[in-house]
Amino acid sequence: MKQNHKSTGFTLIELLVVIAIIAILAAILFPVFAQARAKARQASCLSNLKQLGLGAMMYAQDYDEIMPETGWQGPCSPAGEPPQTATDNFFSGVYAFPLAVMPYQKNYGILVCPSDPDKGGWGKLGSNCFEQQLVQMNVPGAYAGMRNVANAMTKVLPLSYAGNYFLSAAYGTPTLAGTNGGKMRPISSYAAPANLAYVTDVGSAQLAAGGTFAGWYIAPGYGINTNVATLGTGRWEKGQRHSGGRTWAFCDGHAKWTKDPNWLTATGTVKSQTVITEEYRRMGIYTYPETETSN
Repeated sequence: MKQNHKSTGFTLIELLVVIAIIAILAAILFPVFAQARAKARQASCLSNLKQLGLGAMMYAQDYDEIMPETGWQGPCSPAGEPPQTATDNFFSGVYAFPLAVMPYQKNYGILVCPSDPDKGGWGKLGSNCFEQQLVQMNVPGAYAGMRNVANAMTKVLPLSYAGNYFLSAAYGTPTLAGTNGGKMRPISSYAAPANLAYVTDVGSAQLAAGGTFAGWYIAPGYGINTNVATLGTGRWEKGQRHSGGRTWAFCDGHAKWTKDPNWLTATGTVKSQTVITEEYRRMGIYTYPETETSN
């Protein structure tokens, strides 16, 4: 007797329906996955800033309430007492914060933000000051002459963060004069350490000679690209890596994320560093070590 075998396969229409459903689900879920990944990177970055803040607190306990250097002038000055004229030709023997905290944290990984594509903080081409810090700290891979090779120092010490240079006595503030070659002001002189910015996310600029550079020193709005057409390519704006904002470590050791203000004025021009500093002050993030009214 002849038996009839009923087909159990999918028809073309059924396959197309299944594919359409999968495509719809993917369109819905992929942005969710991307957001989750971005949040995970933000959490990792915040952990880095927390570790940097704690390392700075431990350093300060050993050095009479002096936090690790966040200015360029302090490390990059001739050895000796102020006044000294800073220059990239010299290293004073006082390490900048990314290296100064390493004896306490022992993890170079905390210097890298997972959302930073450049990590060029230490990539100042031609700087003997930058090179000598790497060589004298015995950072793995460091060698004499690397300062003249594009991205060589960045590969040895990738860096995504920069410190508030106004914490250094080398830089003048609204009520305090700067001193050539000046070092960090003591924590006891900070009016509001829990609000005073210590380290934050920074982006890197592309160098004409090759490589990228950001520096370990920054202040709110410093390095912003004032050309509206190229806004977003400056060191400050490129530090905005996390959900429209950035992570911060403060001078009491704690860390948090905040959303950045708008960079443009009502007339469409780029805001000045002074205006941006004031907007952060209103958000509770201080730039200067004096009282709130001086920020």
